[in-house]
Amino acid sequence: MSGKNNRDRVAALAGVSSATVSRVYNSPERVSAVKREAVLRAARELGYSPDKSASALRRKGTGQITLVSFEKKGRTWYWGDFPVAKWFFTDVLSGVLSVVESSMFRLNLKTLKSPEELKDIPWEQISDGVLFYDVDTEEEAAAAAALPVPSIISHHTAAYVNNHRCCTDNRAGGQIAADHLKENSFDRPVYISYLQDLNSPNSQRYKGFCEGFDKEVPLHLTEPGKEGGYAVCETLIPHIKKGAIDSVGVVNDMTAIGVIQCLQNHGLTPGKDLALIGYDNMPFNYALPFRLTTVDLQPSLIYREAMTMLLEILSSGGGKAEFRSKVVLPRLVKGDSV
Repeated sequence: MSGKNNRDRVAALAGVSSATVSRVYNSPERVSAVKREAVLRAARELGYSPDKSASALRRKGTGQITLVSFEKKGRTWYWGDFPVAKWFFTDVLSGVLSVVESSMFRLNLKTLKSPEELKDIPWEQISDGVLFYDVDTEEEAAAAAALPVPSIISHHTAAYVNNHRCCTDNRAGGQIAADHLKENSFDRPVYISYLQDLNSPNSQRYKGFCEGFDKEVPLHLTEPGKEGGYAVCETLIPHIKKGAIDSVGVVNDMTAIGVIQCLQNHGLTPGKDLALIGYDNMPFNYALPFRLTTVDLQPSLIYREAMTMLLEILSSGGGKAEFRSKVVLPRLVKGDSV
């Protein structure tokens, strides 16, 4: 149900004014969290949904927000091409929808082959604002900043200071991993990574790991994925068995799976014979015989915060005078491997 009378019913059940109900859907940042939750709870109970088309006409806008992703064709390597990484976008979308569904906007999805295609789209006619998924090059960031409508870039975007952005902190994530190992009395670590020069998130995670240990941790480079993890672990087995290595930090869970397989094939158990910590908190972790300790980017939260930021910018007029930035810190997910 929608309409003014039904909005008044929601207001009465929530114990707020009808104007407050309207603000919850049009300018949620202007309503306290307590009142906002009361309104949304009442709306769910009564089956109320705002008339988004009418709201768009009143605002003289399109009533649309677009989530844009770029194809990453032609790259030597891109993490999103791995089949096991497909879950990430689902998490992102759930975060975005949790905000959009409680707003007066509809969500569009658009995939573009390159940043150049942005110039050919009449954005002011089709969208009030744009949220960009996984911007990771200067070209993408610059193209997003040039749009005639407000835009936010996420999630490895801390370096792009000429954009509104919501990002993770890979350096902090690496330090979180190191701190956890240190707290458990491990002091002979190594780190496994790949493409350090081409992949900024990888290099930042390693820097944070070293900072956590207050020293330069030995770095072992390999190919991405479980095959690379297995191959580099083979070279470490003699040192692990001698006790020269007591812990391993791995740049992501895909590669950590290869390390796990190698350890098991040599009669070693993660968490018993070697402390092991990954990164990304991939869903397959929940299907393993034991839980891998890992660092979670919290993609759903990153993009929920990004979409909230975009709505705040739209409600304040969409100005670009001061670029907004928010960092969502990674979190440790404890398992059995350390």
